[in-house]
Amino acid sequence: MDQKQFEKIRGIFDRSGVALTLVDMSLSEQPLVLANPPFLRMTGYTEGRILGFNCRFLQREGENEQARADIREALSNGREAQVVLRNYRFSGERFDNLLFLHPVGGSIGHPDYFLGSQFELGRSGSSEQEAAAGHAGALTRELARIGAVAARLEMDSRRQLADAAAALVRAWQRRT
Repeated sequence: MDQKQFEKIRGIFDRSGVALTLVDMSLSEQPLVLANPPFLRMTGYTEGRILGFNCRFLQREGENEQARADIREALSNGREAQVVLRNYRFSGERFDNLLFLHPVGGSIGHPDYFLGSQFELGRSGSSEQEAAAGHAGALTRELARIGAVAARLEMDSRRQLADAAAALVRAWQRRT
């Protein structure tokens, strides 16, 4: 993803009311490259403290073993996942996090990125199932917005390549 594409995605993230993160799968440890304001408010961290780090900083050793195994499997197979994690805010306060993972870019089974969407359970008084359904709807809308921007960016890139190719052909034709 080039800088222009990254900034457009950042704009969508920043305007979203849903807690979102983006992980770069091409880098070792799969670090966060984006985290939006709702995620920062939920966790109490600042961007400066988390970008470049894997989201494991929200967990304590020895907890979430099954959820962590499910996450590892989803990441290695490039597929979606939904898990509940016991997480900790910067302050040390514990909270339960409904995490959705969604592969982005690349090829099937080998995404370039993973989008994470987080929802704090227990605050609204709704059950995990109700919270998941409500959050899934909001996340689906956000994914549609991100997908539309990605499609426009891809079309722009193709148009730029076609324009460059046409210019090269014209230049070559003038020489011959």
